[in-house]
Amino acid sequence: MDKNEDSGSPGQRGPVLARMRLDEVAAGAAAAVVRDIPAYRDRTEAAVRTELTALLGPAVEALRDGREPGPGELAAFEEFGALRAEQGIGLEPLQEAFRLTARRAFDALYAAARTGTAPAVALELTRDFWAYCDLVSTAVVRGHRAHELERAQAEQEHRTLLLRQLLMGELPPEWLAAAATALGLDRNREYLVLYARPSADRTVAEVERRLRGHAVALLAEPGADRVVGLAARRPLPSLDLPVGLGPARPLARLHESLVAARRAARLAGAFGLERCVADGELPLHGAVLALPETGAQLVERCFGHTSGARRTTLARTLDAYLAADGNAEQAGAELFVHPNTLRYRLRAFGTATGLDPARTEDALTVWWALRHLEATGGQD
Repeated sequence: MDKNEDSGSPGQRGPVLARMRLDEVAAGAAAAVVRDIPAYRDRTEAAVRTELTALLGPAVEALRDGREPGPGELAAFEEFGALRAEQGIGLEPLQEAFRLTARRAFDALYAAARTGTAPAVALELTRDFWAYCDLVSTAVVRGHRAHELERAQAEQEHRTLLLRQLLMGELPPEWLAAAATALGLDRNREYLVLYARPSADRTVAEVERRLRGHAVALLAEPGADRVVGLAARRPLPSLDLPVGLGPARPLARLHESLVAARRAARLAGAFGLERCVADGELPLHGAVLALPETGAQLVERCFGHTSGARRTTLARTLDAYLAADGNAEQAGAELFVHPNTLRYRLRAFGTATGLDPARTEDALTVWWALRHLEATGGQD
């Protein structure tokens, strides 16, 4: 905005700007803002006039000097926007108030410049006015948005803390109603806890995304390597990842559901069950995890005579046979082998171990050994 003498030096601009009557501009703009913008209806004209005077003053001084706003002035404009956000005035009404004020200020400037002012001076002054308005508007909006972002982050952090305390059973009873309101929960309703962990091919963000459609509240904790949510009803089994589901509990007892959901998630993850598993749904799987020594003994009983690829092939054959309820044709189709080939493998298994998967007790022995291998990654 640096000017030469012909296009409007500070000495030439001063008389024009003095004729603007800044106090009248601020008073008129304040009256229009309070009258026409609903967000300002609960504010007094005097308060708005004071704010607009503080906003217009530095602008007039900069225009008089023919310069752009300095860092200190821009910081003040940002603070102006932040204060409006703190007062609960949204960005759209704030911008509308700024536009209304700018139009009134321009009208006053134009009227002052029409009398006894060189055309070059008037032109440069009005151009600088709009350029300055753009800079001020940008700073005001930046301050408003920064404050709104900080407030949103603070509110989210507060909700996260409340949800964590609620799940851990650490929330004081007298805070329960306020926490339910903040989290959008029904204090009189029971909720189920969902519990899931990331894996090598699923980040915490990916797990959170998959659970979001089934949860009314979510707590994603990368540091704790888990995602915990609340569901109003049992989610559909289309999550495509291991999820533990606790029983329905009132808000004050959600920690009970959390313990159960964590236990169920451990089972689902250990056995590669990419679905929602309710606590207590798989008691035998839980026994497999709880009795690793028994599992190791049964693995030796069933697979001690094999190793490497032969063990893998045998385990897949037995697993498919049990899953097909002893139907060799169905199991063979699952493995893409002829049913007679599958029967040959079963006879060879029986010869080596004395076990017949068609017998209930032997089938349980084989199943337990298979689940132990699954839970331990085939390390036994």
